[in-house]
Amino acid sequence: MKHQGQKRSLESYKIFPYVAWTTSILFAFFVYNIAMELQTVADQLQAQAESLETKANMAPEAIVDFES
Repeated sequence: MKHQGQKRSLESYKIFPYVAWTTSILFAFFVYNIAMELQTVADQLQAQAESLETKANMAPEAIVDFES
């Protein structure tokens, strides 16, 4: 059975370029926000790792040797 009516492609609608550009810009903004959040978390983890390393190196005498 053939469909009666007109088949139009998505690109043929007048509003398509606006919807496409808006979607592209919003997606780029979404990816940018995720990247910035990831950078913030990575910086926090780096600072925490450095803090823990400093604490570990400051008090080596606090480590108890149970074998003695």
